[in-house]
Amino acid sequence: MTETLDVLAREIDIACDLNDAVALEISLDIINNFDRNSLQLKDEAALDLYAANIFANLHRIRGGVKDFAWSQPLLEKEIYHLRLALNKLGCLATKDLKTDLKLRIYTNLANTLNHVGRFVEAIELWDEAIAEHSNFGMAIGNRAQALFWYARFLDDPDEQTIFLKQSYVGFRFATATGVEEHAHEDMCNWVTHLESIGDWESMPPETPQIFKSTSREEQKYRIWCVNNRLVLNPINDLMQNLDGLQDTLTLPPITLSIKNGSSELPRPYAIFNQLKQEYASARYLIFVAIQEKDEPLHFADKGIVLYDTLDYRFYRLWVEKIKMAFLAAHAIFDKIAYLVNDYWGLRLNVKSINFNSIWYEGGRQDRGLASSFKSSQNWPLRGLYWLGKDFYNKSSHAPLVEPDAKIIHEIRNHIAHKYLRVHDHTFYGAAEERERLGHEISYPVSDKELFNHSIKLLKLARSALIYLSAAISHEEAIKCENSKSELIATMPITIVSDDYRL
Repeated sequence: MTETLDVLAREIDIACDLNDAVALEISLDIINNFDRNSLQLKDEAALDLYAANIFANLHRIRGGVKDFAWSQPLLEKEIYHLRLALNKLGCLATKDLKTDLKLRIYTNLANTLNHVGRFVEAIELWDEAIAEHSNFGMAIGNRAQALFWYARFLDDPDEQTIFLKQSYVGFRFATATGVEEHAHEDMCNWVTHLESIGDWESMPPETPQIFKSTSREEQKYRIWCVNNRLVLNPINDLMQNLDGLQDTLTLPPITLSIKNGSSELPRPYAIFNQLKQEYASARYLIFVAIQEKDEPLHFADKGIVLYDTLDYRFYRLWVEKIKMAFLAAHAIFDKIAYLVNDYWGLRLNVKSINFNSIWYEGGRQDRGLASSFKSSQNWPLRGLYWLGKDFYNKSSHAPLVEPDAKIIHEIRNHIAHKYLRVHDHTFYGAAEERERLGHEISYPVSDKELFNHSIKLLKLARSALIYLSAAISHEEAIKCENSKSELIATMPITIVSDDYRL
């Protein structure tokens, strides 16, 4: 079987080199007709990688690489297959995987996500690739380029300096280590450009703003947030070894016409404040739930008469905490849609908008992308749009981009409307039950699954808030460029001190 896959891989490589779309389509048919039941997980992952490569090259052959169109069906399929491959490799122990398969998948997925504007997730994937192979020049160089563009959306000059220095260091290391021939000259040009901006070699080490924890419990929480990249601070995309990184992400200065101005701050600031608070609260509840799982029974759980259903199910306060946090985190996305509607002046009915519909004319997907976005070159806004594709939408006929989208949808739906059963992963196969018996009324998940999907949802919410802030920064830069001849007055914004949080 390995020999058959090797032959297929060579045929795909040849077709790519010859720009032979017909041969690539034939190879795709072969992949689709493979009997996957006879394959090991590693070989299944390889097949999905081959399928992703076919879609990537069909996209390239048909001129899509330089196309900024928001709709990119071939890229959707590429992302889906790369994620499928990663999921399969995630079930294997490192000792059972003696190829560069994971390295290639991480890198390809990062490159594609970055292309569509999802640079936060791309950086984490490049970091995974570099952790696998510390001298992988292409991953290091591509990451450096993403950091440069990321820096352009940061309003804090100290944060921007840290990003640009990291970009410079990355480009220097990549060109010294070795990259593919077609990329070497471009990366050298990036080094030259960055050297013209600042003297990065003599710049002191990065020192992001941090605060000291007041207790061991707080310190544990802060470290957990940073290690899982859950801090609302762009620096967390660069560093995961700080225990006091603050949630400094804010919206940039917003310019209003005097006709639309008022004595109050623009409404997006108040909405964003609420989104941050809800995110931080959900994040803490999930942390607490994870910690409490292995602690003695909480006093609030004592004395509740329950029958033993013999299925190793958890009836605990921590389960209810994580369920509430999951719903709160999931709700952030529809509230982001509300802010997008307000800032971009879409004038959609606020009673019916959601994160799936906000992008389309009249809030209806069948009418196509809204005119406000169709010609937009706003990279992070496009990233926010593409992030929405990670969610299952039963009213959409578009293919899934995230293999786990249906699971997250079912967890949210059963918490809110039916009921979610949380089982001990050591003694009960929740996933096997879902596969065998279905899950119409109740949805079984293991504690491990629920923790993982909750953190995944938090990461998506964090990325969405960063893209939102960056997208508004892009729009405000355009406004500033177009209004240089006009008088602009400023309105001060006061940061609420922790001592005066009403």
